Amino acid sequence: MYLISVSVENSEFYLGIETSGRSGSIAICRPGQEIAPVSLQQQGRKHAQTLVSEVKKLLDQLEIAPHQIAGIGVSRGPGSFTGLRIGITFAKTFGYVTGAPVHGIDTFAAIALSCPTEISETYVISNAQRGDLFVGRYVRNSTGEWQQTVPINLKDIHEFSSALQPGETVCGPGIDLLDQGSLPEIRIEDFPRQTLASQVAELTATLLQQETPPASEVWNLTPFYLRKSAAEEKWDAQHNQ
Repeated sequence: MYLISVSVENSEFYLGIETSGRSGSIAICRPGQEIAPVSLQQQGRKHAQTLVSEVKKLLDQLEIAPHQIAGIGVSRGPGSFTGLRIGITFAKTFGYVTGAPVHGIDTFAAIALSCPTEISETYVISNAQRGDLFVGRYVRNSTGEWQQTVPINLKDIHEFSSALQPGETVCGPGIDLLDQGSLPEIRIEDFPRQTLASQVAELTATLLQQETPPASEVWNLTPFYLRKSAAEEKWDAQHNQ
């Protein structure tokens, strides 16, 4: 974690919440200036216990009142079933209480922000469990923003690896599942997971500054799931017998 002294006068602050994985993070940023990321506890189920206290602590340390948050961005997935639900519930509650607009941010678009500027196309991948990956493909547009070119989908790890072409780039938390030794002509980009909430906050600031007046998803935001939770699949299997 790092904190930078901020002046609250005539400032707009944005809260980013990232709970798509086992280790989450939060961040408060002012566009183009200060970013203050904080890592949450490693167990996804503890996000519910730590989010409220960590956000309050961060606001207090930066001497920012809740009503000074101009917008709230939350990672909407793909990712952990429980983690996404907890993060989005918190964001919607905070937005409802403070009146700040809430936006769900594509988790993979936030990850792509960590790619070096010379990269114009990348696959973003994460662990979908059971031998699968969540896979998205993104390209930079003329303004430097990342755009999804095909819908995020599920791919078998080996199927995805075998389809990669020389010179292509892959990033995201799923890179640990690849046999990188067998992919010598593929560019693998690691990224600092603990700063992902900062990217979420940055995308939120950009999005809301383009909207007049800023829209909000506080009433209709839902997590982006590509498959049911393990508990739901188990229940379905038991009741379909």
